[in-house]
Amino acid sequence: MSNDINRQQLDLARRAATEGDWRAVSARCIGVLKSEPQRAEAHTLLGLAALEGGRPQIAVRAFKAALRADAEFAEARVYLARILAANGRFAAAESEAALCLPQITGDPELLDMLATIYSRLGRQQQALSLYRQALQLAPDNIGILVNAAAVQLFLGRSADAGIALRRVLERAPDHYRAHWLLAKSRRGNHTETRAHLDALQALAGTAPPVAQPYLHYAAGKLSEDLRAWDCAWQHYQAGADAQRQRLHYDTESERDTFNAVHEHLGESWYHRTGDHSPPASGGETPIFIVGLPRAGSTLVEQILGSHAQVQALGELVQWPLAVKQQLGRGEAALLSPADARAIAAQSPAALGRTYLQSIRHLRSERRCFTDKLPGNFLYLSLIARALPGARFVHVRRNPMDAGLATYKQLFADAYPWSYDLEELGHYYVQYHQLMQQWQALLSGRIYTIDYDLLVAEPERETRSLLDWLRLPFERACLEFHRAGLTAATASATQVREPIHRRSSGRWREFAAQLQPYRKILESAGILPPDS
Repeated sequence: MSNDINRQQLDLARRAATEGDWRAVSARCIGVLKSEPQRAEAHTLLGLAALEGGRPQIAVRAFKAALRADAEFAEARVYLARILAANGRFAAAESEAALCLPQITGDPELLDMLATIYSRLGRQQQALSLYRQALQLAPDNIGILVNAAAVQLFLGRSADAGIALRRVLERAPDHYRAHWLLAKSRRGNHTETRAHLDALQALAGTAPPVAQPYLHYAAGKLSEDLRAWDCAWQHYQAGADAQRQRLHYDTESERDTFNAVHEHLGESWYHRTGDHSPPASGGETPIFIVGLPRAGSTLVEQILGSHAQVQALGELVQWPLAVKQQLGRGEAALLSPADARAIAAQSPAALGRTYLQSIRHLRSERRCFTDKLPGNFLYLSLIARALPGARFVHVRRNPMDAGLATYKQLFADAYPWSYDLEELGHYYVQYHQLMQQWQALLSGRIYTIDYDLLVAEPERETRSLLDWLRLPFERACLEFHRAGLTAATASATQVREPIHRRSSGRWREFAAQLQPYRKILESAGILPPDS
């Protein structure tokens, strides 16, 4: 084929990509490569087709082939960085992202994609800078405006996020993700809140299924702001039901995973794999903050991260990915019973080295660092063996408040058990029982902090936690809301405020609706007397 014909074929391939016809994309690109094997654009589009077809390894090979053909073809490098980040290879992803940055300064779509990669890597400030560059080139691009607003919320810039989201809704009144983010950022102003709630309720009546969780969770939050409790619950329940229908989750499989952790990584395994003497002092100290989502782990991390000797690294996925890597499994799926059985036969020390290497590019000179992925509670015996210097901070909350806070939160793709009250109750019981086992097994290395006590007596509880961590008290820990730390979690807005007690006991407003959850906890005997 001549260059003109190849160009025509690639243009047609791009058009097919926009229409989702990936077979046509592949066919046209293969045709181009037969006559021009070094055509980087054809390799890149083939990679996209493979990615859409669920074949990420083939996609990686295609993107690398494109870069061998033309190292300056930035589109391939951006997609390669995205796959690396999605598979937990964060240092490699960041390296690729840095290489392509100078080459895409005039392309708003690639800048948007690169910014999203940086956000996933936890580099929220860099992500916002890239979104701003993209918006200079495409100021009315709705997708970029929404993505930028999400990062502004992570960075505590709610006012700026609100301005961007209102711009989006002026142009696209039915943009459900913009409504959801705006509701999360909104504070005060009864009239505006009421008007936004009315708009959401009207929109939910005609919106497609994919939009229903976002619209109902947004409406629930605004109703709660207005103290319209029954209305809030109706929307939370509708949102949870809609989200649950989209997810594949099996309570029995979850129970099998917990049982496998008890069996293969429990007391007998722990004693068999080495001594359990107190960890030696010196060197770096990982602090794993664990518990259920929405139980207060972000608040605890913000307190610790404001200390001069502690670096807050956020919700890292590196530990579960290190487990998968150690097992030779590239997917980032959740822990399975087979994983628990297999990892018990692996070297904990090697696993610890893999984990530390995977976060090396994130580390500062501070001696301590936090990793606050809540679900790491599944692995505590394994982490204790792999990282002898690690300490564990378990954030506990009144079970009824913990259940409500989880149920009324729309998560991305995590916590599929949180959208049905009975499934949520069963998960809580299993979490509670496993934490009891860890507390007995690792008592000298686990500190349990009660959320309600923390917000009632912040200085006393903070001093106690710091004493346990062998850190001196610093007043900055109580003024974390002034520090401007990033919080890329569902609690990002709340931790921009001083410590407050507004959420303690909130479950009582929904006591009747929470009965299915409560009955499961009562039958397990784990409700405190005042619940």
